[in-house]
Amino acid sequence: MDKSFPLTGWGSLAVHGGHIQDPMYAHQVPIYASSTYVFDTAEQGMRRFSGEEEGYIYSRWGNPTMHEAEEKIAALETFGLNKEVKGILHASGMAAISTLMLATLKPGDKIITHFSLYGGTDELVTKILPGFGITAIIADLRDLQKASDLIQSDPAIRMMYLETPANPTIQCVDLDELSKLARSHGLLVACDNTFATPFLQQPFRYSIDFVVHSTTKFLNGHGTAIGGILLGSDIDFMKTKCTKVHRLLGGNANPFDAFLLIQGMKTLELRMERHCHNAMEVAKFLVAHPAVAKVNYTGLASHSDHHTAKKQMRHPGAMLSFELKEGLQGGIDFMNKLKMCVRTVSLGTCDTLLSHPASMTHYSVPKEEKEKYGITDGLIRMNVGIENLQDIINDLKQAAP
Repeated sequence: MDKSFPLTGWGSLAVHGGHIQDPMYAHQVPIYASSTYVFDTAEQGMRRFSGEEEGYIYSRWGNPTMHEAEEKIAALETFGLNKEVKGILHASGMAAISTLMLATLKPGDKIITHFSLYGGTDELVTKILPGFGITAIIADLRDLQKASDLIQSDPAIRMMYLETPANPTIQCVDLDELSKLARSHGLLVACDNTFATPFLQQPFRYSIDFVVHSTTKFLNGHGTAIGGILLGSDIDFMKTKCTKVHRLLGGNANPFDAFLLIQGMKTLELRMERHCHNAMEVAKFLVAHPAVAKVNYTGLASHSDHHTAKKQMRHPGAMLSFELKEGLQGGIDFMNKLKMCVRTVSLGTCDTLLSHPASMTHYSVPKEEKEKYGITDGLIRMNVGIENLQDIINDLKQAAP
């Protein structure tokens, strides 16, 4: 594509963004399956290692296939914002979050975050980072006054870490207000945008410093590859310290998974439109179902964060959770009766996926903490897929008659 041609649509950017014409004129970006790259001269190798000349050296440090995925996601996250960000592709979402934490925090620093985070993130900040002298303060950040009081009372707080919508209660926090609060106290702000994707929500619009994704999910969209990305608005920091930490931790992506991610992103807009349409209708169906005690979906006016989601998201999204009246046994019986929908963890694939957070994704979180966060024994998390809507509803009907 001619780079001088201005793209006016998000979907066009998802198809063409980040692409550089291959020297051999391949239509699609090739899978550069090479661990190392040669130098024309010894002097060129010296210039590349010193940073005087750009170019590939070693695929743990960078690779053309991985670079295209980075550029495409950066373009999608900043579409229409007149803002530059740099992305670094990782082996997983957790690798991206680990790079973020270790590149920005030091012993004695604290993170302020909220409850109902992804289970892996919760374990990282409560069990792993304390060993590095970095601790977390977990609070309900929907209460802005409480957040302000906590930040003012503790000068060791260095970062505010957000995940919205959060996993699995679909809790939403106000990116605009929390970012303003954090900036007024000199805090860094990071946001996990996995559930929303840049199609539904752009955290950089609210002057967020860092955005992370598990690209395994909706960005890939087909459950074929694990991956993650860390994006930052401080370009110099991303190119220097953050790049150094990423390279030394070794959580790099690989060309094949990056290739699959690039192909998946090309249909992201179409997939998300269908995901979102189906999710809204499924949520309405579940609200009226006699076996269901509660539905967590921000598209419903009954959700406590309905207005927050409406303020910062194009659509409530594809993720929801619901609580069965019969608790744990009700959840087991329901899951075992599914015929089309899939019993598995993860999310973001074309098919409808259901899991039981209390015994799966959040198994390691203490029971009292889970219940405090709304993760009850009867809670089912649902990634509403792109199948025909009536087939999804029919399967739910027969599983919970």
